[in-house]
Amino acid sequence: MRTSHFFGYGSLVNINTHSYRPYEKATIKGWRRIWCYTKLREVPFLSAHFVNKGQISGLIASVPDNDWSALDRRETGYHRTKIPLKLQKNTSKNEVQIYHVRPSNISNNKPVKGIILSYLDCVIKGYLEQYGEEGVMDFFETTDGWNCQIFDDRLNPIYPRHIQLTKSEQILVDHYLELSRKKQKYN
Repeated sequence: MRTSHFFGYGSLVNINTHSYRPYEKATIKGWRRIWCYTKLREVPFLSAHFVNKGQISGLIASVPDNDWSALDRRETGYHRTKIPLKLQKNTSKNEVQIYHVRPSNISNNKPVKGIILSYLDCVIKGYLEQYGEEGVMDFFETTDGWNCQIFDDRLNPIYPRHIQLTKSEQILVDHYLELSRKKQKYN
């Protein structure tokens, strides 16, 4: 059977949260990340949306034997879409699949719960390991929707794939989160 590929731009960048191999770093054009509330959960999803001049970095990984069942379960609430590959770097792959929230599921209601900090920590740890601090900065700059509330669950993490950050990594996350929220507030 043929092997398919996904493009991960959030927690899937943290290779310690899954076993999809091989993987490679990649940047796709025409997309940005966005935090959005949905009709499906009380907390915002990290999603991707198409924009003409956008681009986001992440990972492309293999889905052996085109068996999407486990990954689809992990990404419950997202819609999986095939996209042509427009990468900054050359690759032999010409299409990948990306998970995103369907526009029909997006809600303007903003419940009290916000971005789960243990989830954000997991995502940032992946970017830090794959792309370094420059990649972390890029993640925050290429993500919209920072005006959501923040739900600090670091002392009692609720995200099922949470990871423990070092104190300096926590400071890094908090620094870029604060900058992004201030920037979002004034734009």
